[in-house]
Amino acid sequence: MNYKKILMSLALVLALTSCQVQDDIKQQQGAEVKETTETNTDLKKYNTVIYQYFDTVTDFLVYAKDEEEFEKYKEILEKDLKKYHQLFNTYNNFEGVNNVKTINENAGKEPVKVDPAIIELMEYSKYIYDITDGKINMALGNLLGLWHEYREAGLDNPKNAKIPSAEELEKAASNKDINKIEIDKENNTVFIADPNLQIDIGALGKGYAIKKIAEDLKDAGLSHGILSVGGDDVIIGENPAKKNGLWRIAIQNPNMDEENPYSSIIDLKNTTVVTSGDYQRFYKVDGKVYHHIIDPDTNYPSKYFKSVSVVHPDIALADALSTYLFIVDLDTGKKVAEEFDAEVLWIDHDDNVYKTEGYENLEVKSED
Repeated sequence: MNYKKILMSLALVLALTSCQVQDDIKQQQGAEVKETTETNTDLKKYNTVIYQYFDTVTDFLVYAKDEEEFEKYKEILEKDLKKYHQLFNTYNNFEGVNNVKTINENAGKEPVKVDPAIIELMEYSKYIYDITDGKINMALGNLLGLWHEYREAGLDNPKNAKIPSAEELEKAASNKDINKIEIDKENNTVFIADPNLQIDIGALGKGYAIKKIAEDLKDAGLSHGILSVGGDDVIIGENPAKKNGLWRIAIQNPNMDEENPYSSIIDLKNTTVVTSGDYQRFYKVDGKVYHHIIDPDTNYPSKYFKSVSVVHPDIALADALSTYLFIVDLDTGKKVAEEFDAEVLWIDHDDNVYKTEGYENLEVKSED
């Protein structure tokens, strides 16, 4: 990464984590936690921000009896973040770790022995493939990787930014048979039988990791807090500082230059919320924006929506659904949301806003 890119990354981090004086707002990508000053607890509030994992910002807010308890949770969080960041990584190698990149490097060569967490992720990825009609397909690594390469090159050198040719995209998308990814649960191995196929778990790896991390935190005793990793938020239990137990979450406005930074404010407890948007990772070619969420039916960035937010108790499913609902039309999305009992907010490119009935019931009607 060059110096200019480092500065851009730091600027993004600062923008995502800067505080604003409005009822103690803690900035996060995709969503924000808004807390009023009403106090109804003897517990103390603690917060930490971690920058080095999953190429994003992790914000951890906890209510605990004392700092020692908070430090226990923080230690678990940092250990798990490092673990899953390394295991689920498709771009970097780590000493002594067989990860997704290791599996890709051995495509067509030999099975790779991996941590059981990767086996679980591979099996879950196949489940997500089935329930999304193949649109969320971890076997599309070549296609997604091609767009990633062009995006990185365009960010490094905006004047010469380009998009892949139709021929390049067609070739990259030609090897995508998920059944060529062979999972041996008994021996903890994964083998890509097609030497020209690559795995990409970007649409669900982070959400699945967060689910496992949240489970570890709850098992350790955490009962009041929010774990936010790059806009994927797990709301753990009730808000002890509010009589109604609700946490107030502000969904980021996808129109970043507008005065109002929020597209919606909702009250939640003991659930999760994930936002997928075209404003998070993108580059421009001839003034046109090309974001990172690719529609496998066209091989190009999806054109249906600017932003899709999903509320669901399962963070792994919410993460996958937010991407899936971003690349399918509204009617299909509404049926899927109903099928999985997900509450959803859609914002299209004409700034039209659509909501499930349940989502409307979550929205804050007035600032109290």
